[in-house]
Amino acid sequence: MQITDTQDDFRQTVERYKSVVFACAYSRLRNKSEADDVFQETFLLYYGKTLNFENEAARKAWLIRTALNLCKKKNLSSWATRVERLDESGELIDEGASALTKEENEVLGAVMELKEKLRVPVYLYYFSGLSIEEIAQTLGIKSGAVQVRLVRARKELKNKLKGEYFHE
Repeated sequence: MQITDTQDDFRQTVERYKSVVFACAYSRLRNKSEADDVFQETFLLYYGKTLNFENEAARKAWLIRTALNLCKKKNLSSWATRVERLDESGELIDEGASALTKEENEVLGAVMELKEKLRVPVYLYYFSGLSIEEIAQTLGIKSGAVQVRLVRARKELKNKLKGEYFHE
């Protein structure tokens, strides 16, 4: 089988953005198997569409926005509203997460306990490495709102982890 340029481009896109897309889905859903589903759906949509992007930032924003929209759709489905979900906040995020120390796992657990409004920007900023502007564009809010959410999240995390990591 001969690989076409579009297949190579698709593979490169998946390789480049797989961590970010999965991180977005996991931060919103807090469930590895559901995040895997959203990950696959996002890239299936990407593969099935003919999209033209001005630059890589636009491609990245489209993938993140699509993943977040699919998460929202999944959370609002009749199935999700009628069943009690298992709490998987202690589940490892990916194969590389097994290298996390006990303290890092505790911090990650505390992040996952934050309200979604605060959790998603924190996860995107600290764990996925997105800039404040990228997060604002992705979430459809102003940069100042992202900054406020990060400040509030840091304050909540400081209170949750007080005595363990922060010494007054």
